[in-house]
Amino acid sequence: MPTLARKKIRQFIEEGFVRIDQAFPRKLADEGRVILWKNLGCDPDDPATWTRPVVSLGEYHQRPFREAVNTPVLRAAYDDLVGEGRWLARGSLGGFPVRFPSVDDPGDTGWHVDASFPGKHLGLGLWE
Repeated sequence: MPTLARKKIRQFIEEGFVRIDQAFPRKLADEGRVILWKNLGCDPDDPATWTRPVVSLGEYHQRPFREAVNTPVLRAAYDDLVGEGRWLARGSLGGFPVRFPSVDDPGDTGWHVDASFPGKHLGLGLWE
């Protein structure tokens, strides 16, 4: 029996994404956030230090990122979506585009869909 409901598996097939609530513990997110802020070189509590509209941070292999992407909940979802033994565990969580409030064009608008650019849903995971 799949961990993900059939509806979520179908959503992944049809729309290319699925939301998995509580995929990793808040503690891991908090630990990862500390690392990201340190690498950003600005103060999370002082917007005056947020001088660019977007900062791209590279691969993160530290423990909280490795653990976050490989929790039992996510591993079960990977098995449900692509089949047991048909995927490789990640050793990192990938890169992070970090966006700050700004009137300046960050230079990468529109190439990636995420919550930073809310808009009208067009189906298939696309936004206008």
